[in-house]
Order: sequence, then structure tokens, then C-alpha cells
Amino acid sequence: MLGQFSNPMLQQAEQGIEEKVPANLKEGLGKVVHAGLTILYSPKLAQQRNERIAATTDPAKDVGDGAARMMSNLFEQSGKKIPLELIVPAAMILGFEYLDLLGQAGKAEITPDLIANATQSIADSMLPLFNVSKEQLAEMMAKAQGGAQP
Repeated sequence: MLGQFSNPMLQQAEQGIEEKVPANLKEGLGKVVHAGLTILYSPKLAQQRNERIAATTDPAKDVGDGAARMMSNLFEQSGKKIPLELIVPAAMILGFEYLDLLGQAGKAEITPDLIANATQSIADSMLPLFNVSKEQLAEMMAKAQGGAQP
């Protein structure tokens, strides 16, 4: 497990994401997620994180927007060297980590529907940032899974 989830549904969702990442990219995924978690849990950013959590009114949308911001920052910091095949899985894991924080803070009840809505929100927020269409995303996921349909 890459995330630090307290919620078993989020742990299971992360496992599902990790299982779909090809073996040759798993180490890279771990590095990207670790970098994101380092930022998310940075003591210097604790006040900002807590303020965002307190201001949450739409958990799924906030998770999507936050995951997109995080991945955009990580992508820029890496010199745009993070493989596109890792962007969405890392965004999902980091988004679920934030969703877990919202659950712990009492700002969201973690349910399968919320996880599904957050997943959709993350994808919707990520695609325009990286100029990827939904069709291109489906192709990338199929390629990453060995040609199987997403």
C-alpha cells in the first residue's frame, strides 16, 4: 500500500489501482505518490490543508480539483518527466488520501458512491490539464493493461 488510509474501502480502491499498473511502472508510481504524500503532510502546509478541509462543501469535487493541482505541481517539479501512464493512477491514490482526511475530519462519509464520484471528478479534472481526451485515456489504460479494454 502506498497510501496511509484509515478507511478499508479506500485501501481496497487503492489496491485496485495498483494492480492495474504494469510491473515496470510500479516503482515510479511509488516515487510519485511518496512525493505527493510528502507535500500533503508537510508541516509547513498543515494550516493551509486544514483550512481547505474545513471549507469543503463538495468532497468529490474538492478531491478532483486537489488531485489535479497536486499532479500538475509534481509534473512541473519533475521537469515534466513523470510518464503520463502514472499521472492518473497517482492522482487517484493521492485523491483518495485526501478523501480519507476529509472522512477523518467529519467532512465526508466514505461510501462506494462517494468513491465513484471522486474517481470521476479526479479524471475530469486531470484530463484537461494534460490535454488528454477521454478516448486517449481509454487507450492509455488499455495499453497499460496489456491491450485489454478499460
